[in-house]
Order: sequence, then C-alpha cells, then structure tokens
Amino acid sequence: MPGVVSLRETSETQSKPSYFRGQCWGALGMLVGSLEAYFCLPLQLQIHLGFRHLGVDEETAKGAAWSLAERVVQMALALAVGHDRLSLLVLDAFFAIAPVFRLARSVYAVASRQPYLQILVRAKKNYVAYFPAAPKSPHRSGPQTRYGDKMGLMSGFDYLHLLEAVSAEIYGKTETVRLMAAPLLWKPLGDWVLFIWAITSRGPIVLMCSDLTLSPITALELYCVRTRIEIYQPYNLHKNHSMIIDPESDIQTLTAAYCVSGR
Repeated sequence: MPGVVSLRETSETQSKPSYFRGQCWGALGMLVGSLEAYFCLPLQLQIHLGFRHLGVDEETAKGAAWSLAERVVQMALALAVGHDRLSLLVLDAFFAIAPVFRLARSVYAVASRQPYLQILVRAKKNYVAYFPAAPKSPHRSGPQTRYGDKMGLMSGFDYLHLLEAVSAEIYGKTETVRLMAAPLLWKPLGDWVLFIWAITSRGPIVLMCSDLTLSPITALELYCVRTRIEIYQPYNLHKNHSMIIDPESDIQTLTAAYCVSGR
C-alpha cells in the first residue's frame, strides 16, 4: 500500500497508541446549509505523508517540504484563490502555529485588499499574548518597545466580570455562553491576533483569529460546527477538513484538521 509511514498521534485518550503504521490524509469538503441544518460535500482527498515511497519530490518554493499543518492550509488557499473567494479556515489546536498564519496571509485579493484566507483556530492552553507597550518617553533613547505586559491566555477567565452573556448555537443547541474578545500581540507571529475567550456548557475555550473584525459569536459558532463535521464521516477518516459556504455571503468558511488512517 503506498504512502504508509510511521505516524505519531498525540491524544488525551490513553487507550490510543502514540505510534502506529498508517497513512496521513488531507481532506477538503464543502459544508452546505445553515447552522441549524447542514451537510458536508467532500471535494478533495490526498495523502500528506509518504511521498518518498511514491517517488514524488517534496521540495517546495521555500526549499523544504511543507509541514502537515501547512499542507492543509495550502489546499484551502488553492481553493480560495482558484474560486476567487475570500475564505475563513477554521482549525483545531494542532494548527495554532505561526507558519499557518503566515502562509494563509501570503496571497492577497487585489479587489478587496485583504488575504484570500483568514485563520480561526483554537489556542493551546500554554500560549501567552502581549498588550502593546506604553509610548516611549521622548527623553528616552532607542526605538519604541512593541511588547508590553504578558498575559497567559487561560488567565483571561479570572476576569469573569468582563465576559458578556450572549446566546449562541453551540454544537447544535442554542445556549447562553459568556464571551470576551480582544486583539493582542502574539510574539510567534509578530503581529496582532484576535483572541476570543468563551465559556460554554462544555467548559472554557480560547480561540485565535487573524481577522480582527470577526464577530466573537460567529467565531465560536463556526468552531463548534467544525467539530460536528469531524463526526459527520467517521467511516471515512478519523478527522476531516470541511468548508462552509453561505450563499448570501462573499466569504466562505473552511474547517480543517490533519487526519490519519490505519493502525
């Protein structure tokens, strides 16, 4: 069988082995409908590891093979550019790395003057962000400091009085959640990222988005839809990547995760 490699999967489920033999796939699909009723239409499926076994050169324009996270972003970026549609790619915490954000904003739409692809991803619990530094005193020499006070993302839940109670569609059910959003500096990227703190019936969660104008409610609802789509095709792959399209909007939403098949 082509493309079979040794894979490592990190999971909170202790019954899963850390290493196993199998294939690593990337899949892309279109989610059609609304938050109340939707289904996934698969569009693309390809192997993301094991190219050496297939005799395929993995060299890219940057001089090295793309990482797993970047391969999925490349798929979504090619789709967005090919259809000339601004897109929002929704990802899990595996993709919460700076190269994903950099690659997504590497191609701009001339007409709209913004990247074809925006990123919405769940942040890892040990991540930190920075407030902007206070203006430098005119009597102080040297350049203006960019990064100010550091903030652990999970510490944001210590300020419950700042979280606003709103109604949102969470995992197929309407419930009251508490939300707070703020643009902060993320040092690995060296730029601004919109951070969203949310407390749902399933516990606290922190999201990161490259689109600083995205509504926190929309971001949370789209992330919950991504999780539902992962369960939509358990017979196909352990995880899949999907795209949400709203016919009334100029922006299409993509969701993704890397997937593995085999033991």
